[in-house]
Amino acid sequence: MRTHRMLVGGVMLILFGATAALAAFPIYPLIVEGDAVPGVGNMTSTATVAVNNLGQWYLEADTDNANADIDYVLLSGYQLNPFALAYQEGQPLASPPGASLDTFDAININDSGNSGWNFFLDGTSGTNDDSGIYFNADLVIQEGSLSTAPSMPNTPYIGFFDAKINNANQIIMTASCDIPGVGTTVDRALVRIDNPAGAFTETIIAKEADEIVPGRFITDLGTDPHETAFNSFGDTLYAVDVDGDSASNALIMFNNTKIAQEGDPSPIAGRVYSTLTSTKLDLNDVGDYVFTGSMDGDTASNALIVKNGAKFMQEGDTLASIGGVYTFTSFGSGPLWIDNGGNVVWYGDWNDPDTNIDTGLFWNDQLIVQEGVTTVNVGGTDYIVDTIRGISEGYYLSPNGEWLIFRAELVGGIDGAFMIQIPEPASLLLLALVALLRRR
Repeated sequence: MRTHRMLVGGVMLILFGATAALAAFPIYPLIVEGDAVPGVGNMTSTATVAVNNLGQWYLEADTDNANADIDYVLLSGYQLNPFALAYQEGQPLASPPGASLDTFDAININDSGNSGWNFFLDGTSGTNDDSGIYFNADLVIQEGSLSTAPSMPNTPYIGFFDAKINNANQIIMTASCDIPGVGTTVDRALVRIDNPAGAFTETIIAKEADEIVPGRFITDLGTDPHETAFNSFGDTLYAVDVDGDSASNALIMFNNTKIAQEGDPSPIAGRVYSTLTSTKLDLNDVGDYVFTGSMDGDTASNALIVKNGAKFMQEGDTLASIGGVYTFTSFGSGPLWIDNGGNVVWYGDWNDPDTNIDTGLFWNDQLIVQEGVTTVNVGGTDYIVDTIRGISEGYYLSPNGEWLIFRAELVGGIDGAFMIQIPEPASLLLLALVALLRRR
């Protein structure tokens, strides 16, 4: 097993072009291909990541264990300390009786070290009950059970997409269900679970057939993990589809308030939102939000990142950190994150003719990881970041903005996960003030 985790890696302040430079945030390797997972095998690839405000993290990984039924793992760690095995494919679960862990869904961890997530199961009666919402390793709701929410009586859950937990130990889940009286056999609901460790209650945030805005009824909810966001005060930002005109059937909601709708004016004068499907969005504990969308008009400038209703970044824009000459051509398929200080982490692709160095991760307007340029020290050797995973589960920012984990492939085809520590004390003070005001 390599011992690189206690070594300090760093982002070099490397100049390119006339003015641009990488922001000098240190980068540390958490796990790289070939590292040993004790008792299982050597890591071969990484998957979903999550990190909380204290720097506690989870990471899904595959290993070279010859038994494909036990080779997938969920690792845990604290900041830069060596990782440990938290969960393993095939391990028995206390409930339901006889069940074992098959695969993980989206993962998360709050500041108490608790998680609320969906596990896929082996050893159940069949495909109608082979998943469940868990609080840590304790079953809360199993597929096939009936909802206990007063507004959704006699409704069986028939599957789960995403689940996430906040610091109040509330879980929200995007579920498939069969709501009596709704004409389809597969419906969708966004549900909050309070007190998942005890006599829990269910509250419906939104469900299929609800009139979400006047005269428009929900036909579906966003099922991607980054089409819902949930803060520590129970506020929810989420994407929905509604019936009626297809030019205006996708919306983004903040609790019960519409934030954006296809066909509505965008922050860019004279241009309306043309597409809000497959949006990526996030919400912080202060109530700030970000989301992606597309506008009508010029296709070279129609992709947009919106922060609190205003333009944050637009396709065709440039930044000093990419040279001030090249322009952004897309924002990838990765998530957006906004911390409690209002700082935004995002992925950008720009039109540098050298396609080996034309993508990166950004913190506001600062380029902090760039393919083909950023180096990471692993075991005393500097490696260049060859490919940044600008995909749905490619990177994760803690709510306070201090800890960012990203997945990447280093030159030589070495897969790994890496942590950046970003000094951001202002967000903690701001959050404390907001919490005080909300209690009044």
